[in-house]
Amino acid sequence: MTPQQILPLIGGCISIGGIIFQTGKHAEKIDYLWGKVEAQEKKDEYMNSTLYEIKGDLKTLGHDINSIKEDICEIKDCWKKK
Repeated sequence: MTPQQILPLIGGCISIGGIIFQTGKHAEKIDYLWGKVEAQEKKDEYMNSTLYEIKGDLKTLGHDINSIKEDICEIKDCWKKK
């Protein structure tokens, strides 16, 4: 191969390398934008799990209050009988 044949090949390789590099830079920027959306989804997921946990705690407290009411009624009935 002569230098006239090698130089265009080297120039083409450098150009393709530059295009790949610039594409990578832009892909990183796009990944950053998708990262924000992913963070929002995780925030929603966290909020949903927190809400489910709070709802479960409220149901447990409701059952506890009902059992306390029943116990108070039983105590009142015992006092009335005496």
